[in-house]
Amino acid sequence: MDEKKLNNIASSMDKGFWSFWDSMIYKALESSVDIMPPRLQKLIANYYTDARIRKLYFDRLGVKMGEGSFANLGMKIIVSANHRYSIEIGDNVSIGPNLTLVTQAAAGNGKEINTLPYVKEKLTKEAKIYIEDEVWIGANVVILPGVRVGRCSVIGAGAVVNSNVEPYSVYAGVPARKIRDLEKE
Repeated sequence: MDEKKLNNIASSMDKGFWSFWDSMIYKALESSVDIMPPRLQKLIANYYTDARIRKLYFDRLGVKMGEGSFANLGMKIIVSANHRYSIEIGDNVSIGPNLTLVTQAAAGNGKEINTLPYVKEKLTKEAKIYIEDEVWIGANVVILPGVRVGRCSVIGAGAVVNSNVEPYSVYAGVPARKIRDLEKE
């Protein structure tokens, strides 16, 4: 038997071997989502390579994600324990790597700082985040509490979104500002 045939056989065996283990890991993670400790759920939701598993684990952590939506690796959430679904993501949303969604902002370890009027009234906030259908979110975006991202909008990479995003528009920058309208056909 020549070397090329041997390499093809070895390659086929490797694919079968890894496919088997991938399937086993998927089944184990899928069946144990409800008994997994919250910290491990977050780790799997943020960094496991299979998007189907990440979506399942995010659901348990308070993120409702619509059909056809996809989050790349590194989507991090800071959610309130007070809401079952603190974050709602619509259908067909494209999410770049390392999105951070913050529904609860507070100086959690602070004592004196939390008594300051400006901090209490302006900076401490807890509110849901809504991302409507057909949105495209770039890499390394941060979305803060209470924001609604409108349908068919685009958020540029690295933006910090602290107010609502209009539908059919492009936002970018820190803080995110509208830079153009998108025309409907």
